[in-house]
Amino acid sequence: MYVVIVGGGRLGTSIAASLAGGGHEAFLLDRDSARVAAFRSEMGGIAGVGDGTSLRNLTEAGVSRASVVVAATGSDEDNLAVCQLAKWNFDVPKTIALVHRPENVELFETCGVDVVVSVPEIIMSSLATSLPAHPLIKMMRMHDRGLEVVGLKIPAGAEVAGKLLREIQLPYGSTVALIVNKEGRAEPPRADTRLEGEEVVLALSPVAFTQALWEMLTELH
Repeated sequence: MYVVIVGGGRLGTSIAASLAGGGHEAFLLDRDSARVAAFRSEMGGIAGVGDGTSLRNLTEAGVSRASVVVAATGSDEDNLAVCQLAKWNFDVPKTIALVHRPENVELFETCGVDVVVSVPEIIMSSLATSLPAHPLIKMMRMHDRGLEVVGLKIPAGAEVAGKLLREIQLPYGSTVALIVNKEGRAEPPRADTRLEGEEVVLALSPVAFTQALWEMLTELH
């Protein structure tokens, strides 16, 4: 199966790497040349620089022969455009879109996106099933790289609450990929993002350092 993933953030690269590791042919498309180079170097995957809302770039990515197109950028607007172009212009059998704002789910479904994945809802529902004493969810394992995607909730009164992300020295190899605030809105993290209690963090972590990451983000004053 040939799958095109648009969006080379942590989620997009994790999806692409997992598909490739499962024996599928996956192509990652992203506007950022540095992200594309990193994916090729670190994951050994096939990727190209381009805009998923460009017909020419989608053509160059081979969308016309894709069985599935996954729109995994940080923009709901771009993700919807990618899916619509894939359906209308390339007749792709299945489109999958990540939605960062829950209020957009109905719009995506109305516009014909086959599978709509609400990132905040998945994270929150996963955390709801976890034990309060250990609010850590291991969501995806990348066996060939020794990495895993984890979700955790920062408790009220945590040591990191109120700090900027750039002020926090995360364990080796760990990266915060997405933050879901208390209202359920997902935002990509920036250096000046301030962490708050009761927020949900989605992170990519080396397996050996996941426990240290959890301890750092959940330690209380």
